[in-house]
Amino acid sequence: MRSRGVAVLALLVLVGAVGGFGASWGLRRDLGGDRPAQPVAAASPSLPVDPVPELLPDPTYPPLEPGVPLVRQQVGSGSFRMTVPVPEGWDFTENSLNEWQWRPPGQPSFGYLLRVEQVLSNRRSIDWTLDRRIDELDEDEENFEVLDQGTAGLHFRFVASNHLRSGYLRWLDLTGSDNAQVEVAVTGRIVDSPGMADLVDRVAAGIELG
Repeated sequence: MRSRGVAVLALLVLVGAVGGFGASWGLRRDLGGDRPAQPVAAASPSLPVDPVPELLPDPTYPPLEPGVPLVRQQVGSGSFRMTVPVPEGWDFTENSLNEWQWRPPGQPSFGYLLRVEQVLSNRRSIDWTLDRRIDELDEDEENFEVLDQGTAGLHFRFVASNHLRSGYLRWLDLTGSDNAQVEVAVTGRIVDSPGMADLVDRVAAGIELG
């Protein structure tokens, strides 16, 4: 009886081994095991990628040049009235009680503009304000990208209504409070970048209280 049991056990082991080899060989055939290893294309990107929109041409308007003449203009009210150097002859718009905008007269849409805003209500440092604005721009603007970042300024680009745009931001502390009190922004086309960089620096350097 014992020898018969041993024989049966040996037969089962042999059948299992043959079956396992057959299954393994079949699996290798299904997976291409007899062919050299090749890269497998991913079914979908591993990380989300913002599609690049089809860009529209910029308006045919002369680019903003460095050194545009500036004149001084008062904005604001009460204890935080400011004198701001702004481009001579540009149209002035008061967006709100604490935000003002200037742009060349007759300029088509998606040209360039200067914006100045009081941000007193934030009571936050310039570092905090800069980081927060980056987060806001990244969330709100299409294809947002930081091109340069300093201690109190930012250069970036983004897409708005299928137009490639460039922007410069500066933050000022006019009273020594260590808080950002004024935001200066210039936005325009890529071709306007040299003039925008010059303008935002000159305006930010010339703003004074009173």
